[in-house]
Amino acid sequence: MSDPAYSSSAGAGERETGTAEASASVGLSCSLDLSSRLVETEDLSQSEVPVRTLSMTEPLSVRTDWSSESETSPARNFGKSTEQSVPQSLTQSKNRRTRTLTSTISPRVPLGAPVRYGVHSIQNQRSEMEDAHRAVLGAESCSPSLRAQAEMQLGNLSYFSVFDGHGGAKAAEFSSERLFALLVENRDQLVSEPEVALQKAFAQTEAEWLSLARQDDLMDGTTAAVVVVDRVAGRCIVGNVGDSEVVLGGRSADGTTVAHALTEVHHCKRSDAEAKRITDLGGRVWRGRLGHPKISPQVLSLAVSRAIGDLFFKDEKFTGGLASGLTADPYINSAEVCQGTLQQEFLLIGCDGLWDTVSYEEAANLVLDKLGSGEEPQAISEALVRLARDAGSMDNITVMVVAF
Repeated sequence: MSDPAYSSSAGAGERETGTAEASASVGLSCSLDLSSRLVETEDLSQSEVPVRTLSMTEPLSVRTDWSSESETSPARNFGKSTEQSVPQSLTQSKNRRTRTLTSTISPRVPLGAPVRYGVHSIQNQRSEMEDAHRAVLGAESCSPSLRAQAEMQLGNLSYFSVFDGHGGAKAAEFSSERLFALLVENRDQLVSEPEVALQKAFAQTEAEWLSLARQDDLMDGTTAAVVVVDRVAGRCIVGNVGDSEVVLGGRSADGTTVAHALTEVHHCKRSDAEAKRITDLGGRVWRGRLGHPKISPQVLSLAVSRAIGDLFFKDEKFTGGLASGLTADPYINSAEVCQGTLQQEFLLIGCDGLWDTVSYEEAANLVLDKLGSGEEPQAISEALVRLARDAGSMDNITVMVVAF
């Protein structure tokens, strides 16, 4: 998130409790080699990922890079119950690197040039990596051996998502796995009524996480930005909570840069509508933040007004039965894609670590310039992360670039 968890200057999604962020003296830089097949371990702290100690002048960084240029990805099993779908280490580890979950799949019908994507994620100056993401890509260039997997999952549909945790990484990690699995289970409705299916997936992910959180006293929360792309129908469905955003960009026929946000920002300071929604429900807004309904907002507040999780703001055990206004009800939107109306069309999905320091137009211009010079989405995602960091972002930063 944009500021350290449990800090006196907490930003979007962070809880404010009056303590200052501890400075990071040692960091990790982990680079995953995609040339060999990865074996997933229950605890990533035990995996054989190369580690080096950084100098004091280097930013704390954990890299989790995957792109459509590689077909290598951790094997996943998606059970239908919460118990089956949550890795055991998720509820055991206190401080662990966010998993990168990526699959490459092939659609049934060739649709011209394949969709390409790249994603780059860094821990940056934060003491913990709380971002997560997932991509399931339909691409004609995919190995034929993966087509059976595609049919079992979303078939022709592609899926992209970014989750920005606060108060810990567990809610983001859980949501990155479970929300996709629920869409797979409800694939028929996702095809026929995608908006309804996506809304249901958010609601069930929230319910299952809160159940787990009550059981294990987990106070984590997370934003979410999710896109399902149907190239056959020529549209995408978007859902988000919090301040992780999706931007549709490209170049119009007259050469003008196009950059449209497909999401809402659920942030009291930036949205009068959200502030009003909260106060109408009896919640408290304090200095542009969502205050806890029972505890003084000077002690405990959130910047985002919608998030998955955050049990402390939702369970009557902690709220005394008072409404906080915090909800996981997503904003759902749809847009036309892959219909030839834009040149160099792309989607850009990022957490607030990007958007706090980089404007939509600035990001779109960079993507278009680099696509025009032949760069791949992976390199472009890395360039956007550097741009945000160099512009002053100290937060975890995750950027996903999807090129059509």
